[in-house]
Amino acid sequence: MRPQQSCSGAHGPRMILSRSNVVHYLLDQGLLSYGTVVNDDLTVADSTRRNRNFKVLRGAEQGFFIKQIQTFDPPTVATLAAEAGCYQLAREVPELSALAAIVPRDLLYDRQRHILVTGLLPSAESLMEHHRRLNAFPVDVARLFGGQLGRLHRESLPPLEGRPEASLFHRQPPWALSSHQLGTFGALNGASSKLLQILQDYPDFQRTLDEMRGDWRCERLVHGDLKWENCVVYPCRSNDGKLDGRIVDWELADIGDPAWDVGGMLQAYICFWILTMQFHADVPLTTVEQSAPHPIAGMQPSIRAFWAAYVAELRLESAAADTMLMRSVKYGAARMIQTAYEAMQYSAQISPSALALLQVSLNILKEPKRAATQLLGL
Repeated sequence: MRPQQSCSGAHGPRMILSRSNVVHYLLDQGLLSYGTVVNDDLTVADSTRRNRNFKVLRGAEQGFFIKQIQTFDPPTVATLAAEAGCYQLAREVPELSALAAIVPRDLLYDRQRHILVTGLLPSAESLMEHHRRLNAFPVDVARLFGGQLGRLHRESLPPLEGRPEASLFHRQPPWALSSHQLGTFGALNGASSKLLQILQDYPDFQRTLDEMRGDWRCERLVHGDLKWENCVVYPCRSNDGKLDGRIVDWELADIGDPAWDVGGMLQAYICFWILTMQFHADVPLTTVEQSAPHPIAGMQPSIRAFWAAYVAELRLESAAADTMLMRSVKYGAARMIQTAYEAMQYSAQISPSALALLQVSLNILKEPKRAATQLLGL
């Protein structure tokens, strides 16, 4: 990662990135030259969501992904610092070669303006975009990410004492494991208030979430927010039709429990199945799922490929694999609560699809073994 440039003039510490000035920022930082701007076919796309995000495309050349936080409060500043810290560890610590193999190329971390610049691969798309474009769930892609995640979780943590990155990882369970407690959601809108009420109305939610929070293990560097949107596929350099993959957006990275990452990928299949259903008033989930555009059974070969590749990389014996699977399935169900919240956090009312996510989450938490075999096909 290049050192941060001095902050002065029009592009000083309080500079707010926009589509109109992001190229000028890259020029100021020396990441682009004026000759490149003139000769390259540059396209700037605004993909702002929770952060200000911009993609600078350069045809067949590597482009740039630029991220700047929108709220400059300490927790948000800390998440961007954690992501930048992961990239620095990947670059500087040889023992983290598996991490280095899956993170994007880091180019600049501007601490004063809270801006992170990474490489943008040509023809890259998220796993969500990939599945939607193909209207299919390729087994080879699932196997790819299962292997990558297994190699990441196989790496023992190197000593971090004395490194500045050590302070970035707080070794805390994810908030979803405390989601049944009042105050977890901050200011409650109508939908999140209803979600909290549902969690508090069902003792099985409270009991299992408390148990999983108590069983949380700080064992490995984990991504913390693994889902299809944060997995990127792109053509291999060999140009033989094969795909390679990267995992992006490491803002919630921590020293934590590998089962949370695995659960995040498992629940992504279940959530896609549910969120693409068409719900109607007073029609039960068991009826709606019969006409689901993406039946979960059609995803099970990919789910099995992901899990088999993960287990193979970790070299888990049968008993250890079974234990890991049950923990991952349960953590995936807890992650579904977070997905439900994310799906309707700006809504006045909780949606039928969010209610379905909570219903399936509760079913999984009550019978994880049955969910692993009948729902996930494992």
